Amino acid sequence: MLIETIRKDMQNAKRAKETLKANLLSTLYAEIFTLSKSGKELTEEDEIRIIRKFIKNSDETLAFDITAEAKEKLLEEKKILESYLPSQLSMDEIEKIVAEMISEGKTIKEIMPFFKENYSGRYDGRTVSEAIKAKNT
Repeated sequence: MLIETIRKDMQNAKRAKETLKANLLSTLYAEIFTLSKSGKELTEEDEIRIIRKFIKNSDETLAFDITAEAKEKLLEEKKILESYLPSQLSMDEIEKIVAEMISEGKTIKEIMPFFKENYSGRYDGRTVSEAIKAKNT
């Protein structure tokens, strides 16, 4: 589970006096830990969803007019967070999978669940949808 990796990295960052990373991972760990104590069985997908929420918050803050120093800090945090996500499928990989499935006669209603089942957390739904539309025209 990612929570253990995050905990170890947080402790290492504290030892190395990497304040930015230690604080970020501490907050992330607390969020995941709190959710795990809610009685619901926590999956790695749930942990990834929380990390993505943190990244989305960073992106939203970056959209504001903020100082260069704050922007640099947020970009560094985002880089740290992204390191915990599974490797993403490239556009070429997505297009190849979509083209193959369309050639087999699959529809969007079959392709989207296939991606969710087989590549959960490794693709952007909008990108897959656009690839499907591009291949169907």
